[in-house]
Amino acid sequence: MRLRLLCVLALLVAAPSWAGDTPVAPARIEIGGRSMDVQSAVAKLSRQSVSATAHGQAATYEGYDLLETLKAAGLTPAESLKGKQLTRLVRISARDGYEVVFALADLDPTLGHARILLVDREDGRVLAQDSGPWRLVIPAEARPARWVRQVAVIRVTD
Repeated sequence: MRLRLLCVLALLVAAPSWAGDTPVAPARIEIGGRSMDVQSAVAKLSRQSVSATAHGQAATYEGYDLLETLKAAGLTPAESLKGKQLTRLVRISARDGYEVVFALADLDPTLGHARILLVDREDGRVLAQDSGPWRLVIPAEARPARWVRQVAVIRVTD
């Protein structure tokens, strides 16, 4: 009886990790060996809001412009891109291994000017665990294939 009780107790103690309640490492931004967490990068940025539709569901998302986030992290120049900077890529990786890649030039307002937001709220609420804590939203895209959920790493590479 005592052994059975100990087994049940052990299962109850371990249950939160099985249920997905394990702590999640904060999302980070990195380039050339330098790294910082996303929350620190966006601390002084202005929040933005955008309405967008994914899979037929319209929602209002709140967060931060991806290019401004990279600038705040010191990973892109404050002025327009030029020369070798035009070859840089931005790789966004999710916790489950899903990845997408953008050319950094596509984010530059004087070049591609793709509006990409790194959001943490949907319809006024913090993102659900299966989407957050950070998610990419690209309102101009008709299909949300690059709307990465559970962003873990934003990596800028040459």
